[in-house]
Amino acid sequence: MPKRILLVDDDELVRVTLKEFLTILGLEVVEAGNGSEGIKKAQQVEFQILITDYKMPDMTGIEMIREILKFKRDFKIVILSGYVGEITNEKLEGIEVTAILQKPADLGVLERIITQILADLNKTN
Repeated sequence: MPKRILLVDDDELVRVTLKEFLTILGLEVVEAGNGSEGIKKAQQVEFQILITDYKMPDMTGIEMIREILKFKRDFKIVILSGYVGEITNEKLEGIEVTAILQKPADLGVLERIITQILADLNKTN
């Protein structure tokens, strides 16, 4: 069974591009266009990896992650953002993030991160 990624970004072009890329890697992708939708999808589907934008209109990716962590804990987190400098340790307190990547994300780097996460998940399952 393929691993599933919850992809949350308010930029449709980013979502389409990343979904296509991740699908080529053999992953199933569930999309959400904002934080509220991301929370709703997280309640509805199982996923192993969350890839989220940081800055979105309704809430930040970190605020969304905190809400999801209230009901789900067993997933890895990758944050993509054009505003990496705004993501401070204080904002991330209590959240274990696997990677934070500057947008536009280098797909080669993202592939290595996803491959490592999947290898780690396969070791524990």
